[in-house]
Amino acid sequence: IVQLWCLMTSSSSSDDYAVDEGLVAMADEPAGPVDVATGEVLNSDLTWSPTSFSVVLPCAGEGEYALRTVQSVFESLPLAQLKEIIVVDDGSSPPLSEAHLPPSLREKFRVRILRHESTVGLIGAKKDGGDAATGDIVVFFDCHVAPQPGWHQQFQRLIGENYRRIVVPMITDLDVDSWSEKSSWAGQAKCYLTWDADFKWFESEDNYVPILSGGLLGMSKRWWNETGGYDEHMSGWGGENLDQSLRTWLCGGEIVNAKEARVAHMWRVKSDPRTRAHYRVGMGAAQANRLRAAMAWYGDFVPKLRDFPDMNPDRKAWGGGPWYGDISNILEVKHRLKCRTFEWFMHRFKHVYVDGGLLPSETFAVKSAASGLCLTFTGSAGTSKDGSGKAVLKKCDPTNDRQRWHGANRDGSDPAKACCSGLRAWNTDQCITGLADGWKAGLSTSVCDIAGLSPDQQWSITEDGTLRTRGGGFMSNKCLEADATGVLRHHSCNPRAWEKIDASKPLETRLYDEALKLGRG
Repeated sequence: IVQLWCLMTSSSSSDDYAVDEGLVAMADEPAGPVDVATGEVLNSDLTWSPTSFSVVLPCAGEGEYALRTVQSVFESLPLAQLKEIIVVDDGSSPPLSEAHLPPSLREKFRVRILRHESTVGLIGAKKDGGDAATGDIVVFFDCHVAPQPGWHQQFQRLIGENYRRIVVPMITDLDVDSWSEKSSWAGQAKCYLTWDADFKWFESEDNYVPILSGGLLGMSKRWWNETGGYDEHMSGWGGENLDQSLRTWLCGGEIVNAKEARVAHMWRVKSDPRTRAHYRVGMGAAQANRLRAAMAWYGDFVPKLRDFPDMNPDRKAWGGGPWYGDISNILEVKHRLKCRTFEWFMHRFKHVYVDGGLLPSETFAVKSAASGLCLTFTGSAGTSKDGSGKAVLKKCDPTNDRQRWHGANRDGSDPAKACCSGLRAWNTDQCITGLADGWKAGLSTSVCDIAGLSPDQQWSITEDGTLRTRGGGFMSNKCLEADATGVLRHHSCNPRAWEKIDASKPLETRLYDEALKLGRG
């Protein structure tokens, strides 16, 4: 289930930076044209006038959906601007050129097919398509979409203002039967990066996108070439969006959302067999891809990855090298483009990482006065497998990181304090939502709403020792307490029912603070 978070953005004007001898400093406003929509002063060295589009469709076993997507793309673009539709047939059986895109249709829809005899995976298919594209602007769509009329206009304008700019549309929901956009959903476009090198959807009022979701985007062919496209050593699917996003932001580019451009997308839904993928991702491929991106771009923050056993950055392959492979190809791009350091990225998106609670001022254990037990998250570090979790009371253990919590999510109730309105289990994506169903079931958790807009996640440990919610409804300003046996119940708010113990500043925040002192953020 896709969750959306509306994220209030920072009002600071410190979002434009430039690199000066390895340090990040405030950039002077460039002389040049002004974007009439935003008032932004544009750098004349980055503006250009693109006129043609190449649309790349990686297709593995999509069958009829490939044809319907090709037709939708063709009908959504003026002929004068459509250079080509590149269909990368990634091992489909039978080949798309025989079953669904015969020569007559390829000619009609300006399709060029690149064929992989066996499936190499989404990343390899997209890379081959991007390398082969000849249009001024290269657009990547999944092979099960319906671009809505006029989407290309904002793509062309925004990329024309800055050739180093990646543009993403509003991604909406596709009705598979009619191959049209469902009208019940506004869509989504933005993701942010979590410490375990994963990503979460969110929304904010500004146009900037920290992390791409991966499948739907447009960029200049020049920027594709300068940044090296996709990492050729990533396999299958997953992680390429992290690498491409960090390459762009840290190496002089930016990613923006074209809010007026809409692309209806078929989501994979377990209950609907029509949406099932017809390819397999190799065991551990996505995990290795994510770690490649993190090891290449995290810099001084690489030690943070050791908090996530599934990532295991120190594990060696049989040959003695890193299990995620050689990342020298990414480091070459990083060196050649004189890219910024990772703390710059976090400071650029301070409203996510500081205000949203991903760089907490402290983590702590939460101890019940009545039972002497500590609140313990029952899941593992990293991203929840199903988006939910649970917390129970267990014997306090200072070495158990699953007993560490911290404030999270923006706090819109206090203009002087951007964070925090919720309680997050450290090194997870989970925030407390209230009592779980069932007797002695403990507390339930769900994916943190870093915007602080979810009333279910409005929980905090107050200064007088209560575990209190200020969410709406009948639970407004109610508290949770434990009895002597550790059973949690709703209760009137009695002071000193809970105690924060063993508070300390976590590694990620210490590293970030040190970087700021050294002038790197």
